[in-house]
Amino acid sequence: MDLKKLVIEEFSGINAQRLYRKKANEGLWFSEEHFIKKYFKRKGRVLDVGCGTGRTTMPLAKMGFNVIGLDLTPMMVKAAREIARKHNLNIPYVQGDATHLKFKDDTFDYALFSNQGSTQIPGKENRAKALREVKRVLKPGGIFIFTAHPRHFFSEYFWFWRWQWIKQFILKPIGWKVDEIEYGDRFFDRETKSEGKTYKTKQYIHIPAISEVSQAVRESGLGLIEVNGSLHVRKGDTAKHPPVFYICKKKG
Repeated sequence: MDLKKLVIEEFSGINAQRLYRKKANEGLWFSEEHFIKKYFKRKGRVLDVGCGTGRTTMPLAKMGFNVIGLDLTPMMVKAAREIARKHNLNIPYVQGDATHLKFKDDTFDYALFSNQGSTQIPGKENRAKALREVKRVLKPGGIFIFTAHPRHFFSEYFWFWRWQWIKQFILKPIGWKVDEIEYGDRFFDRETKSEGKTYKTKQYIHIPAISEVSQAVRESGLGLIEVNGSLHVRKGDTAKHPPVFYICKKKG
């Protein structure tokens, strides 16, 4: 299974495009705004990785940052350009792969990978490449903020993750067909005719343990200065497990 192709197809679907065009106008999450204001302390150049239709890119531009939006899916880039024009914003959006960034070393003061986008990069080594690439294009002292869903094994998801463990480490070695490449991978349902379904194909995501992500950050050479999963997407949100924010800094 070509998971990279699957991710592109997923976000190119009609319903996915409809959903994310609407989301473009939602602006920053409460938690995103908190960490951006805390760590992006002066105006500078920002790389918005996995920008989608510009939900985070447009607010950053309005805050005075020199921001470039990058996304793997051509349809997302096309939509982001159209939406920015409607808002009279001159934002450069480019199609690109986070594991092979086409920017020179030490280009950006900051980088952002929002909405758990980094966890839709398939494969541990590819996610490691993305971290190394972000480190490369950041200036010394540059800040990188990204998020991931937390994996809670001892929770209401205990039986789900136990079954995933059995598939990965017991059934797969003896020849069972298992779509998941690694423990932590998960697939959501395919799109139906219902407008409530957003994806054209299976939706792939990797849900990591906090220790897994923290180790990957350290191995990339970035410094990890804060890990925080206590702030919700919106004020008053009652979600039991909000996204975990990882705040990284390029040494220098």
